[in-house]
Amino acid sequence: MNKTGLIVSFVAIALAGCGGGSTAGATLSPPATATATAALNCRLPISTDSGHQAGFLSIPSGTYAVDPSAASSSGGLSYDRPYHRWLPVSWAQVLPDGSAYAYTREASPTQSRNEIHLVDVATGTDRVIYNQGSYHVLAYQPDGIYLDNHLNGTDAANGLWLLNPTSGSLKAYPSGRQATWGWIGAGGAWSYSPDGNRFGSNSLARLDLSTGAVETWFQVASPPPPEPGSKTIRLLGFEGSHPLVQVYVDDHTSEIWRLIAAGQATRLPDLALGPLSPPSSVADSHGTWLIAGDGGAYLYANGAFAKVASGPAVASGWYIASGTCA
Repeated sequence: MNKTGLIVSFVAIALAGCGGGSTAGATLSPPATATATAALNCRLPISTDSGHQAGFLSIPSGTYAVDPSAASSSGGLSYDRPYHRWLPVSWAQVLPDGSAYAYTREASPTQSRNEIHLVDVATGTDRVIYNQGSYHVLAYQPDGIYLDNHLNGTDAANGLWLLNPTSGSLKAYPSGRQATWGWIGAGGAWSYSPDGNRFGSNSLARLDLSTGAVETWFQVASPPPPEPGSKTIRLLGFEGSHPLVQVYVDDHTSEIWRLIAAGQATRLPDLALGPLSPPSSVADSHGTWLIAGDGGAYLYANGAFAKVASGPAVASGWYIASGTCA
């Protein structure tokens, strides 16, 4: 058992923790070396979690420059590099080619009904493409807009649907109706709460977007989520088709795992991710970027997250990675 007292178990495989103990069926990857990031020379878009301030962090110097244009775009949560614009939505809600994004707005005064909006980035045209039910945008992919069903008056949701932005038709995933789905990637939808518990659970499930099949990929045997509002297991991002997963212990302690398949994982060196867990991450040709709990910019490459620059100080809130580094 490692220092956190967590025993990580997988489907049909039980593993002892890796922090100072023995392992069975898992390996601990070595830390990334300085040479892994020595050749980096790019600018990483970052923004405060509120989107009120955004700019570019030079890698590896750590020099930060505020971009005034973010304020004129209703806040900048993500940077659309193909169109050189800051967008007021999360990176997942932007179509990968940067041409459009989707967002949710409450259909006032009917609080139990949401509008799904589609915005053309080049023209700024904003139109409502769906306004039936309490659906919420998870991600915008080439095959459509993925939605969950927001539970009114809570921070929870259940079910998964695919909205056709042209026809307005909805495709349901019946096998995923109970779960709270948080991420779309690597051919699947991923849930930290497959049993529908709004506070999360001790397992991470994958819904295959082509077949609709749901499978448990990763489990923590004990303890239950630390406190209401905490999710013990969170998805950090992807290395190609391999999910990178955080096992949250507290604001100072997180285990990091790379999932290879259902029941197969590799423990990575631990990283203090801070109170915003999981932090927003962005993948590009360099690897997977995130801003950790110490405010530093970290890049996952060569088997581990390595700190490549110190981020700027912020009076309140925190910075998030907001786009690709170029």
